[in-house]
Amino acid sequence: MALEMEFSFDDKTYRHYMNGFLAVMHCHHYMTLLTKLAENFDDVGGTQILRESAEDSVRPMFDDYIQKHGITSPEEKLDVGKGYYSVMGMGLMEVSGSEQGGEVKLTRSHVDQGWIKKWDKHDRPINYWTRGYISAMFASAFDKPARSYEVEEVSSIVKGDEASKFIVKIK
Repeated sequence: MALEMEFSFDDKTYRHYMNGFLAVMHCHHYMTLLTKLAENFDDVGGTQILRESAEDSVRPMFDDYIQKHGITSPEEKLDVGKGYYSVMGMGLMEVSGSEQGGEVKLTRSHVDQGWIKKWDKHDRPINYWTRGYISAMFASAFDKPARSYEVEEVSSIVKGDEASKFIVKIK
């Protein structure tokens, strides 16, 4: 599904907007440093904070787009999340699932590829931001509240796998 996107820029505040939502332009340095910071502070919930912040940040965009475009089928709602991921420059996503959960595969990942460029491969998955994103995507598609889905990254580009794979389960 090709999303209808409207990009705008505020000349006074120098802010970028995507379909009316403030959108920060990112680079691989920012995303990898943010991810590493979350890992460094995992003893106080760093990776959980990153996951939940991502979930809370993107969910309103999904819900707004779905409502404004009269999208009703869960498959098309999941496609909205898939489309935004690509438009945001975060990577390429394949999605399948139902209300009970599903699977997401990343064939390209901005976070993983940035980490590899900056620090080489890692011994564990690092895509916490995308885990939160996927949680929001499934919750929006199936009209569930935040934190309704648990997402586990079971294979990872940053570990040397061909693709990153996430398993989604309803809590």
